[in-house]
Amino acid sequence: MFRLDERLALCAGFVREGVRLADVGTDHAYLPVWLACSGKIRSAVACDVRVGPLENAKANIQKYHVGNIVSTVLSDGLDSISPDLADDIVLAGMGGELITKIIMRTQWLYNGDKRLILQPMSRSESLRLFLCENGFHIQQEKACISANKSYSVMLCCYDGIKRTCTDIFKYIGLLENDDSFESKRYIYFINEKLKKKLNGFERGSAEYAQLHEIVSKLDTLSKGVSLW
Repeated sequence: MFRLDERLALCAGFVREGVRLADVGTDHAYLPVWLACSGKIRSAVACDVRVGPLENAKANIQKYHVGNIVSTVLSDGLDSISPDLADDIVLAGMGGELITKIIMRTQWLYNGDKRLILQPMSRSESLRLFLCENGFHIQQEKACISANKSYSVMLCCYDGIKRTCTDIFKYIGLLENDDSFESKRYIYFINEKLKKKLNGFERGSAEYAQLHEIVSKLDTLSKGVSLW
């Protein structure tokens, strides 16, 4: 049995026991294969938009003898996946804007019984904003460090309630109230990117003032933490 890296392990920790799983952008299918080997899931469909990654996925499914649990589907997002194949849906390792587009066009995700496990590689702020404004509740959020990079994983479900998304929440979500080192380091990582963006605004402008306030708040939340 192989080990998942910290990023995929955090995603795996959010998967419910005994569910049907859809892993979108599965690549080598490490996540569904590991969950199948551990006995945590009933079934899984490993999806990818490219043939090459699916061939890698099939090789691992065969290697670990989980073909009776994990199947593969060539699919652009969830376009080719039936809702009765998935209770928990993992959208990991892709940009926040792409995750948003997949959710927007998959109407069966607008069902309170489905759970979304989201791990954006970029533009997490646009994803959180979309979730808040479109009735998705971010129930939990945790951070991790993998290969010296910081990541955040969100557990969400649709409840139809539109929520206000503050500037701070947009950038760090529920991690604002998490005192773990992993969360503080993620906040530091986000803040370093915002500081670079801040340099592009003219001092004294409204945009500069707004972003400077966010940076100051994140400085306080990540105090004492560095990237190294």
